[in-house]
Amino acid sequence: MNFVLICLDTFRADCVAALGRNDVIQTPNLDKFAREGVIFDNAFGEGQPTIEYRRALVTGMRTFPWRFDYDTRGLWPNGRGWHKICPEYDTLSEILIEKGYTTGFYSDTYHMFKPTQNFTRGFTSWEFVRGQESDNYRSGPLDAIDIDKYRRPGTPVNGILVQYLLNMQDRKTEDDWTSAQVFRKAIQFVEDNKASTPFFLWVDSFDPHEPWDPPTRFADQYDPDWDEPWEPIHGWGNADDKLKARARALYYGECTFVDLWVGRLLDKLDEVGVGDDTLVVITSDHGTELWDHDAVGKGAHRCRYRHNNEFLFLLRMPKKHYAGRRVQGFVQNHDILPTAMAVMSIDHIPVDGENLLPLITGEKESVRDHCITGWASHASVRTHEFNWSTDFEAKGPEEYLFKLDDDPGEMTNVAAEQPEICAEYRSKLEDYLGQELPAKLDDRIYPTEAPIRVWMKQAPCCGRFRKE
Repeated sequence: MNFVLICLDTFRADCVAALGRNDVIQTPNLDKFAREGVIFDNAFGEGQPTIEYRRALVTGMRTFPWRFDYDTRGLWPNGRGWHKICPEYDTLSEILIEKGYTTGFYSDTYHMFKPTQNFTRGFTSWEFVRGQESDNYRSGPLDAIDIDKYRRPGTPVNGILVQYLLNMQDRKTEDDWTSAQVFRKAIQFVEDNKASTPFFLWVDSFDPHEPWDPPTRFADQYDPDWDEPWEPIHGWGNADDKLKARARALYYGECTFVDLWVGRLLDKLDEVGVGDDTLVVITSDHGTELWDHDAVGKGAHRCRYRHNNEFLFLLRMPKKHYAGRRVQGFVQNHDILPTAMAVMSIDHIPVDGENLLPLITGEKESVRDHCITGWASHASVRTHEFNWSTDFEAKGPEEYLFKLDDDPGEMTNVAAEQPEICAEYRSKLEDYLGQELPAKLDDRIYPTEAPIRVWMKQAPCCGRFRKE
């Protein structure tokens, strides 16, 4: 049996229409896949964002609470839990290569390839597609880019946007988008290894992460009346309704563009005759806010909202067994490894995650009664009744409590009216951390700034940008 793992960065779960919470965004390939597979309706990250999520994803081991003090100099951003895979942990690729699998890894999620990281362990082939966001891939000349085409007039120049535009300066066709390159390389891997099964393929697309910069036609289908000579692909503070609509259209467009390439990879599995003998998991590391709570983007202080710490989780069994099944029990990203191992009947050493196969078959309804998500110094404790969140390291922090039956959009904080519920959920977090709040975790951060930002502060040729 083959295993294909697809991770899409910052892809909101509710952007897939088949989940029943959206009728605007067009994702026909993911919708078809969801109908052929299993939908997990309550999937919440164990530790977030990018690196924390993926480390638990491929090891089955919890990342939160933060507890390691690894060298991360040269790594940015450099947040809590943002470090390499622990040397003591086996990865999916290492487990499977020992079982005779051909293993391939293709990604433009540049954080996994930065100094001190080691996500390529156990792969017989892997490739890093360069150029996303602040990947320090290309340098000048600065006159090769027209930054005014990609920012609102009068707004400050953003170093990450400068780096991104330098990286993208030679892009000519839709096939040149880095996410398209990633999927084309993954498709080639399937073609190359169709006769050398079994194989494990990990495809990790940084899109639809910001900057939201799809081919224009994908945004225009959601906002055909945009008439400005610039695109707001990055930085949306103090946006008016017109700008918000375009920014949403750009994000929706990236989701649709990524969906197109997901579909092409899935079609290739069937074309070469291995689709029925392949376990496929499609996931994302977290979502993002689109002014759901008067803000855009994601971050630790926003992990109190479902839009941020929920992740997309769809699973298709070989021969589409259990197609149409929906799982309501709480699941987390470190459950994916033991579940895949169970489906493939492969023994492995115990991990922190739970085997979800009994939920898929209907033998069980749940493997846990609540989810805890950690993001920097913030944490969320969620049950089907309430979602509680706080800064667990602060003294006397503000608490957030949402009563989900009455308030599924998590709009009204009822913490002040429900102190006993807050105390109950706070105790769940304290039990998990092994200490009372405010907590002090045994980890360390080595602050590092993105090279493009350091350079723009010093380089004489950036003077015109600094003046703006």
